[in-house]
Amino acid sequence: MKFKFKFGEFFLGLGTLIVIVLSIVLWIFIMTSDQRFSNIGQNQSNTTKEQVRNRSAKSLYDLYIPTTSFGFSDGNVCQLYDSKNNLTLEFTKEIKKANAVDRIKKIVKTKVKYEEYLNSPKYVQLVYPDEITFSLFNRLNNLSTNKREFNRFFVSNSNHWIYFGNDQTNEIYQVKINGANFNKLRKYAQNAKSKNPVRLVRLKEGYSPFYSKAINSKVYSYLIDHQSYSYFVSRLLGTSGVTSKTNKDGQTVYLLNYYTRLKVPEPKSSNHNYMYTHFEKNKIPSATNRLLDSVYYVHQLGLTEQDLHFFDADGSDVGYLNYIEGIPVFLNQHDMQVKTTFSTDSINVAFNSINFQIPIPFDGQTKELKPTNDVIEELSAHGLKEDDIQRIIVGFKMEKDNSHHSLINLIPTYYVKAYDEWKSVGEWEKQDLVAYRKFNESVDNGGGK
Repeated sequence: MKFKFKFGEFFLGLGTLIVIVLSIVLWIFIMTSDQRFSNIGQNQSNTTKEQVRNRSAKSLYDLYIPTTSFGFSDGNVCQLYDSKNNLTLEFTKEIKKANAVDRIKKIVKTKVKYEEYLNSPKYVQLVYPDEITFSLFNRLNNLSTNKREFNRFFVSNSNHWIYFGNDQTNEIYQVKINGANFNKLRKYAQNAKSKNPVRLVRLKEGYSPFYSKAINSKVYSYLIDHQSYSYFVSRLLGTSGVTSKTNKDGQTVYLLNYYTRLKVPEPKSSNHNYMYTHFEKNKIPSATNRLLDSVYYVHQLGLTEQDLHFFDADGSDVGYLNYIEGIPVFLNQHDMQVKTTFSTDSINVAFNSINFQIPIPFDGQTKELKPTNDVIEELSAHGLKEDDIQRIIVGFKMEKDNSHHSLINLIPTYYVKAYDEWKSVGEWEKQDLVAYRKFNESVDNGGGK
């Protein structure tokens, strides 16, 4: 009897263990399934459009963060970067606390005077890649409908004044503030690890940094992954009342009633581009509301937003890119991570599902980048004149690493915006620029759109 009792206890314990293990496995399955995860996101973390327009969205300042810093070293304007002491993050932390205590006042309106500020050792400059409006951050101005735009902050030795610059109009504004302390920012700027000498050269859309000499820029590697299409269907359309249809190219369109749809890539393809469309008759929002509403749609997508920042705004379009070590990453050669387009009858959000998951330790690989003037001369010889160039920057081009299916390399490359399109220098050199110029002249003369 004693033996039987112990045998029974063994099976009882074994059965209990099996039940516990099955419970854990079932819990993991439920919590990690696309539908469950998506519903959690929808119920707990989605931001409403009203919250965004009231400037209470959590990552408004994170998405609209200056992406480049400039200061002075050895008598030269330098582009500053320090991976340990992030200048733009430190600036944003302080500007969040700032309140305007007076009206914004214009103090500069000529190119000569504007360039004196650009080349003055008195200021640390924090620069957006494109213009935003004063009304985006209503703590920094006393007029919530202020339509004026800027793309550059000038931080002086005072914590009580902040200066705003607009590269296109050569205007500088000042406003008195309280609540901010930029002492740490100035210290970071003075001690920044990377100080590349540049000239700030006026192009069609403002001032771009021209590297005075060749630089060795690091090549980074990342493991990437992609959310499944069901994740985005659930987040953007919900889980009930959704229908689908597949076209001849293998792309599937999911529809929620007649007004909302999501085009997803063919599951087995290497294409990870999506298009979300919501049809509604409305006026195209103001510049400020386009910037704000695009934040709402970025939140809706559920992409990892830690390194995602505002990059470009052209008319009704607002685009975002991921920034790695202070440099923007272009997808599919030259695409945005997210591009929101507003029209009178719909809102379209084109996005890519890539997630930069795990950085690989730097292995010492670099790529030499020519002085910017040399690149401009090469493009000019091919037919893309400096007068045609809107902006030129260094960005990362993604290249697949054959050693692992999820490993990619980020190759530093010059990118140029011309004729309202971003392309790498290599891509522009393959284009028929005569055709581009003729089409552009046709648009300027009212013959196209």
